[in-house]
Amino acid sequence: MTGKYTEKDIGKIVEVHGENGSSFDERIVLTFCKICGARFIGTIREAGGFIGGHEMFHTWEFQLEMETEMEV
Repeated sequence: MTGKYTEKDIGKIVEVHGENGSSFDERIVLTFCKICGARFIGTIREAGGFIGGHEMFHTWEFQLEMETEMEV
């Protein structure tokens, strides 16, 4: 299955085939960022990237804010 996933797909088990290989028995999940509330529906592997990406972005964002406050 490729393409966009919706809330109707949550819990389904799919195979994903792409340029970097294939994944089997991947569950479709819904996750969200605890900081900004952005949501993601996709495979567990992709959800991990979504969470990790948001964590890295918000860490950078907070560090930038702290540096700006220290300059004032």
